[in-house]
Amino acid sequence: MKKISALVLIIFLLSGCGWFKKEKPVIKIGEIEITLEEFNKAFESSRFFKEGHIKRKEFLKEFINRKLLLKEAERLGLDKDPQFLDEIQRFWEQALLKRILSKKLREISSQVQVTEKEIREYYLAHKEEFSEKDISQVYDQIKWLIFSQKRRKALEEWIDSLKKSTNIKIDYKSLGIDSP
Repeated sequence: MKKISALVLIIFLLSGCGWFKKEKPVIKIGEIEITLEEFNKAFESSRFFKEGHIKRKEFLKEFINRKLLLKEAERLGLDKDPQFLDEIQRFWEQALLKRILSKKLREISSQVQVTEKEIREYYLAHKEEFSEKDISQVYDQIKWLIFSQKRRKALEEWIDSLKKSTNIKIDYKSLGIDSP
């Protein structure tokens, strides 16, 4: 453990002494330094990127304006405004929810199987909904429907398992909600 701590300390000190060169900034806006890699990454994720190199200069102007406005907002303390911080919190939560659900749905999707038997049984049980269409005409539709139902059920079961493994206490009275 001491060896690892010493190694981390040495790397930290060397990086602080400039032994590990930081990429040279290509743009300086006051004390803000932007490297070519940072600029290219921002350009590639912008609406200008699709229009190619011709729009790079236009993007640069907008990029600098945006950085100046952000710097001014920070100077005015807007980055510490409670309403702003609430918005950031909601955005962070939404982005994180999107990522965990996407990850879990990919995992579940790779495990969900729909059998020929399930498709036939569903077709026979809901034949009137298919207005005299043959099973071959609605096969993919039924398969997708069953797949979606199984995936949703697996996601609900996973969320239920999270609930069971977590101590959740609710003061229904204070919330003004009738307890279940």
